Amino acid sequence: MKRPIKPITALSGVYASGMAAGIKSNGKKDLAFLFVPDAYGSAGVFTQSAFAAPPVELSRQALRRGTIKAVVVNAGNANAGTGKKGLRDAQETATITAKLLGLSPSQVAVASTGVIGKPLPMERLRSSLPKLLANPKATDGGAAAQAILTTDLTRKEVYCTGKVAGERITVAGFAKGSGMIAPNMATMLGFLVTDAKVDSATLKKLLKQAADASFNMTSVDTDTSTNDALIVLSTGKKGPRITSAKHQQEFLALLSEACCVLARSIAADGEGATKLIEVNVHGARNLREARVIAKNIVSSPLVKTAIHGADPNWGRVLAAAGKDPTARVDPNKVDVTFAGAPVMRRGVIVTHNRQAIHKLMSGKEVHIHLHLHLGKASATSWGCDLTHGYVDINVSYS
Repeated sequence: MKRPIKPITALSGVYASGMAAGIKSNGKKDLAFLFVPDAYGSAGVFTQSAFAAPPVELSRQALRRGTIKAVVVNAGNANAGTGKKGLRDAQETATITAKLLGLSPSQVAVASTGVIGKPLPMERLRSSLPKLLANPKATDGGAAAQAILTTDLTRKEVYCTGKVAGERITVAGFAKGSGMIAPNMATMLGFLVTDAKVDSATLKKLLKQAADASFNMTSVDTDTSTNDALIVLSTGKKGPRITSAKHQQEFLALLSEACCVLARSIAADGEGATKLIEVNVHGARNLREARVIAKNIVSSPLVKTAIHGADPNWGRVLAAAGKDPTARVDPNKVDVTFAGAPVMRRGVIVTHNRQAIHKLMSGKEVHIHLHLHLGKASATSWGCDLTHGYVDINVSYS
């Protein structure tokens, strides 16, 4: 079912907007805020990179101290590799934002994305934050979603509604990501809000599970960013407090759906991409092995280049599926469907038409299905083809 596209500010009690602060050289929007003044709970997952950027460090600290109520995000400068000055700049950004919103600095998270190794232009932030937050109850979620983009070609927004604890609950959000995509936590940058009554501890547990099934199953180029952050806030405006295992699973399903929509849109908008790749692995011995195999396939440069050229080289898929000795594959049991066409049954090649498969691969999406016939676990991963455009973008990005 296709979900309606609504901004995050369609949720009651959620405010956001974005503006051009001059951080980017092209004059486009590059500064955004998200504000939930009555936030009931909050949680985040972040990059596992040893070179985590100062905004990540600050936001981790804020979430450990309690419930955050606001996030300020800049694009065009990652504030990464900037040492102690970078942390001071992130702290000052949070302090200015907190004062303007009537919060304590510990209630504000900060996120940055863009070029690594350059100090934040704090004079622009100092002059722009009061303008951005002049109306703290602005409801321009689309402007916020636009302002966090870097090499992205499209905005990435989601608005999912479903039944949780007998109440119609919504999870809405926006994200950015196009290159340096192989999250080892969550996403490049992603922000979600739900009107469910979910406390911080429960949000933290469920967000990790949702991220593992979505953003952590996405790969454009196998590189994990220094700035990856996924933050979720709850307003607590709908339904009873989510405490029972049954209701937590209902909420997790909705949260995971929202995360998968955003993760898929990030893969489709990979730098230089012309095709979305979706890999489905079924019949694995366990979930870990299913995910390892699916991610190895979608991350393979050989698979990516074959799909870019609409080359039905399904042998590359098998090579990627079997390259990790910790994830079991029995060559005599594998079924493979490549771009909708069966090419292998129980390890034996079946008659297929390469020209017909080539034609199937000429569309915007290529789906690969493997059934391992070893167990009941399954996993899905998302990626994109590898093109010369990826090289061009990253040669010129500095």
